[in-house]
Amino acid sequence: MPWNSLASNQTVSFSNLDNAITNGYFVQKAAFSSTSEQITKADADAKVYLDTSYGPFAAKASNQLVVKSNLRPISYAYTIYYEEACYYDGFYIEGGASSSDQACSNTLSITLYSPVSTFSNGMKLFYNAECDFLWYGDTGGCGQYYKVIIGATTYTFTYPTSASTVQNLTACPVACTCFILYNNEDSYDISINFYDCQSGLVCNLCPAGSSIYLCIEDGQHTNYTVSYGSGCGGGATPSFSLVSLGGSCTTSGDCI
Repeated sequence: MPWNSLASNQTVSFSNLDNAITNGYFVQKAAFSSTSEQITKADADAKVYLDTSYGPFAAKASNQLVVKSNLRPISYAYTIYYEEACYYDGFYIEGGASSSDQACSNTLSITLYSPVSTFSNGMKLFYNAECDFLWYGDTGGCGQYYKVIIGATTYTFTYPTSASTVQNLTACPVACTCFILYNNEDSYDISINFYDCQSGLVCNLCPAGSSIYLCIEDGQHTNYTVSYGSGCGGGATPSFSLVSLGGSCTTSGDCI
């Protein structure tokens, strides 16, 4: 019997489990024969990757038979960034963002259930504990949907149709703030080592008696060093001022 034909209170055979793997509900951990033998908790844990802390599963003894509703893949609390949203049959995001800045300005939090332990292209996502309902996108085919905060990493994912598999992953913009660095030394060039919004840790030169604009990643505003010379070499600290301009930015050109 196919996995999706099983009732939630029916016991699960190796054949049912094999069908669930084939259709993307679970990821196989170890090989097994597709037979009509009913599986125990220990069998399930040994053969597929599961959320073993899930209450109905955790409450079973290792030699007890499991029913369909006892088994679910690992769950994640995702914060999804989107352009617009409406609700239909429990959960649905409609519309698509024309740019990452636009998409990442709105958020929606939901727990999704994944048959794999990492978010990647081609995976399937389910939004209920029983993994009966796939995450799906805009049937109009527009659809860039942005999601963030998986292990402190930001991503986007795109559904060009209502398909349930992830089509693409790219990064949402990092939040950044404009700063200006004043070199108060009349005769010496100075350099600053800081976290640039797009490039990460960089070293920028600020010539004697001049100033430069910086776009610094939020959360890194105090994580910088200023040095004599052009190479961020450390040593004695020169005379300088680093002033926030208060505005958001993507590059230093946004601060001018």
